[in-house]
Amino acid sequence: MATYSKPQVSLLNGIVMGGGAGASVHGRFRVATENTVFAMPGTALGLFPDVGASYYLSRLPGFFGEYVGLTGARLDGAEMLA
Repeated sequence: MATYSKPQVSLLNGIVMGGGAGASVHGRFRVATENTVFAMPGTALGLFPDVGASYYLSRLPGFFGEYVGLTGARLDGAEMLA
């Protein structure tokens, strides 16, 4: 999906976790709302981020992706924009 030639818009509204998170972040345009709760809960159980999440988490600035990938932290819409 990340290399798809047509623009993809991902609307992240409500709970976006696991496979839904992995599928939504590869869109060219991502829209998060105040109702968004984003997380990779499998990582809290010792599983690795799936559905391509390790690809985009490793490309986030600083150590933010590493933090989310290792802790399974839940982010709200405002934290996703920061």
